[in-house]
Amino acid sequence: MERDEYRRIAGAETSHWWYGTTRDLLRQVLGPRLRRGGTFLDAGCGPGATGAWMAAHGRVVGVDYEPLALELYAETRPEATLAAASVTALPFADGSFDAVLCVTVLYHEAVSDPAAAVAELGRVLRPGGTLCLMEPGIRRLRRAHDRVTHTARRFSRHDLHRLTTDAGLRCDRATGAYLFLVPPAAAKAVVEHGRTDSDLDTSPGGMGGALTRLAAAERRLIGRRDLPTGLSVLAVATRPD
Repeated sequence: MERDEYRRIAGAETSHWWYGTTRDLLRQVLGPRLRRGGTFLDAGCGPGATGAWMAAHGRVVGVDYEPLALELYAETRPEATLAAASVTALPFADGSFDAVLCVTVLYHEAVSDPAAAVAELGRVLRPGGTLCLMEPGIRRLRRAHDRVTHTARRFSRHDLHRLTTDAGLRCDRATGAYLFLVPPAAAKAVVEHGRTDSDLDTSPGGMGGALTRLAAAERRLIGRRDLPTGLSVLAVATRPD
């Protein structure tokens, strides 16, 4: 990811509609599984925009390979426990965490082997603990934002299901998310051909709140069923006892 994108994330996490709705989605699917007073890993934490909310339930440890991301995380959360490491070589003992959250990490060109990364995330998860993955969806949909974030791959929900089960975890659900964004994103991919731009510079208010309302309606649907695809895909898995 371009270093400036970390700064954009840090500046946008409280104001951009996508971060607010993504935290709400993660709270919905992962929050009920967080043991009160537990220890949770935010793997590939960036500045903390998508995972720092878990601190309301217990102790969060943030890990990222980019020093700037950790600096930005610490600026707003000086009490945080942070470590510089790759998700493919975590400096923790087996079974160290009650839950592991990994948001938009496996897609990155720096992660050469997503399967090895998921196996490592599963290794540090305690028996009975939960792994939550969220990644870009629609394999062939590449846009200007993908060039800013150094996207090497996108995923289907079946990809995430396979990655978790191959790591010895039980995949409890795999769903698409932000399905309503697929048509406009596909149109943007055509218009932006060859360009390099960040989505964070576009419509931070979500078109006057319209996108926030659509995301809320979609979350109610996700609460009842898995979506077949989406601009993002999400999986929740358990390490067997």
